[in-house]
Amino acid sequence: MAMSDIFNDAAIGEYTTALKDLGTEKTVQGALKKSYTRYENLIAKSTEESTVKPACKAGCAYCCHYKVEVMAHEMFAIKDYLQKNWNPLQIKELLNKAEDNAKIISTLTQEQHLTTNIKCAFLVDRQCSIYSVRPFKCRNFHATDATACEKSFHHPEDLTIENNFVETIAMFGNAHSQGFEAAVKNTGLDARAYDFTTALLEIFEEPNAIKRFNRGKKTFTKAIEVKDS
Repeated sequence: MAMSDIFNDAAIGEYTTALKDLGTEKTVQGALKKSYTRYENLIAKSTEESTVKPACKAGCAYCCHYKVEVMAHEMFAIKDYLQKNWNPLQIKELLNKAEDNAKIISTLTQEQHLTTNIKCAFLVDRQCSIYSVRPFKCRNFHATDATACEKSFHHPEDLTIENNFVETIAMFGNAHSQGFEAAVKNTGLDARAYDFTTALLEIFEEPNAIKRFNRGKKTFTKAIEVKDS
């Protein structure tokens, strides 16, 4: 079997399973939680089978300053997690950080954002404070050269710096997330990508976001929508 067929099968497999979960779970968050578990198992297996291993480790947070896009269903899972595990003061402080970041982002083009370091509001003591519900884009970052990550962090404007990844792990991860997102879209739910920071702010400001999502409408009306270039 060709390598491309293996990745295609992974995407189709996740699509089929996720479509079933979306039909049986009470919320999209429930289906997403199961998908995250399958993803972690897939990544663990592909990492074990790979001769090249990721250099990522706890405390290495260079990638937590990069531009991140998020899906609406991922934001609902994050909001649920925060409301269950954080107190109101912690959430308020988080949103204040996000607001500061949003002010910077509002002055940047999408291209400028890609070359500007902005510390994620969820980064605390060089650790992700929502690690179990972090978005797929954050999960699927498996660099093989930490020095390149550091160099890119210190010189974000230099797009010639290559961030090397374990190809099989990255491909399996992309296939899995694309399978889940295709299932969401097939179900008639919002499958748009949004800027992480501005979506975070809106999900706490706009109580009708979940209603729009469930009706298949555009979930966030103020957050920056990330469109394919």
